[in-house]
Amino acid sequence: MNPDIEDKNLIVEFFEKIPFTRQTQREIAEWVPEIAYRENTTVKSILDGENILSILHSEKLNNPQKSQKIRGELYKKRFPMFSQMQTKWKKAAAAVNPNPSKVQFTPSPGFEKKRLEIKVTVENGDEAGKIFGSLAQIDTAKWDEIIFPEE
Repeated sequence: MNPDIEDKNLIVEFFEKIPFTRQTQREIAEWVPEIAYRENTTVKSILDGENILSILHSEKLNNPQKSQKIRGELYKKRFPMFSQMQTKWKKAAAAVNPNPSKVQFTPSPGFEKKRLEIKVTVENGDEAGKIFGSLAQIDTAKWDEIIFPEE
């Protein structure tokens, strides 16, 4: 059998294990052969990887959660440098966030622009003063780190 046909069949069989959205199916069908090629391995070894199988067999996750986690694992393998940068950014943002339940930081998509959106939710003036006061105390270097992270 042709390796490409065999790989396609493996991917289709994988889609039968849990329901994936059409978009996620398209991404997985595109990413898995690319990952296999880059890692000099097979599509089967990617789909039968320990992380993927542990997600598939998890009794704590429902199918939509499994789908999301599998997509996330494959995304990390497909875009390793970007995924590492996201992880680094999330840690840096969490370290400076004075109140995660009230303050959300959103970087520019793909960290392509030197900008950061901040959403603050307050219920009264006293709370606003405290939150904005805490934000004002963040060191300039820390702001620079989350506004435009370096690799």
